[in-house]
Amino acid sequence: MTAPAGRVGVSANFPDDHFEGCAMAEAGAGAAVCAGEGRRPYERRVYAQKVAAVEAVCRRIEAGVTLAEACRCPTAPPWSTMQWWLGRYPELRAMVDAAQAVAANVFPPRRAYHRWNPKVAAEVLSRVEDGRGLDEVCAAPDMPAYSTVMRWIKERPDYFDAYMLARDAQADRLFDLAWRLALEATEATTKTARLKIQTLKWRCAKLAPRRYGTIKAQAPEDEADAAPEPVTRFEVRHFAVTPDNEVVETTRAVRGMSPAENTAFRQAIREGRITLDELEALNAAGEPVNGPRRRPG
Repeated sequence: MTAPAGRVGVSANFPDDHFEGCAMAEAGAGAAVCAGEGRRPYERRVYAQKVAAVEAVCRRIEAGVTLAEACRCPTAPPWSTMQWWLGRYPELRAMVDAAQAVAANVFPPRRAYHRWNPKVAAEVLSRVEDGRGLDEVCAAPDMPAYSTVMRWIKERPDYFDAYMLARDAQADRLFDLAWRLALEATEATTKTARLKIQTLKWRCAKLAPRRYGTIKAQAPEDEADAAPEPVTRFEVRHFAVTPDNEVVETTRAVRGMSPAENTAFRQAIREGRITLDELEALNAAGEPVNGPRRRPG
């Protein structure tokens, strides 16, 4: 990159490796701002210094960075200063335009950021229903990035439901594709067709296991008319013998006791230390008030 005709360049002051330490310098500048030192001080430059600074920025642009990224380096002119220079000096604007043209021929164009758009979101689902994977859909230049679509799915429950329906419809499309491959197969393509069909069968089983899975189909969990599962409860009942050889129930009275405490409680009833009236009161209360106590907790 050379200075415009009739001007004296000072590119010797800005060698090719001038911006190699920009990342480190940016970190130091960020720390300085956090410490309260404020913005970078304005540096007044003569025209030759401006040309040299623009040349160094152009070298970074040709290396694949944007003009805004190049201006973030603390040793480069700030974005506002650069825009003022480019508006005042057409020859500097021509230098930047030429560098951007070189970068455009070497590096692929950057994809535009996609904000939430119902039409774009619907087009993504339409291409998924056609049988394409989400990676394949998002690889198209006119589609949002994979991370953008995944953020939509996570942040928007209605879009998540629509995405799951699209995946379910994709299974039907892949099933039809497998049938078409089987019909079009010849002796020469039998092995290849078999591999493709087996892969499609596996994908269909994963996308819609209730219809294309190898196991027995299960009813959806959210079916309102699904019969409730039967619940079986078991209860252990306890009994004791009085001194008159009468069998009495102690289920509620001994609830929560350990086996040793339960044995001691039955022994107390057997010896008559707990009367039938006391036992009836204990059963009604659900916990013993006399005799052996229930374990805490």
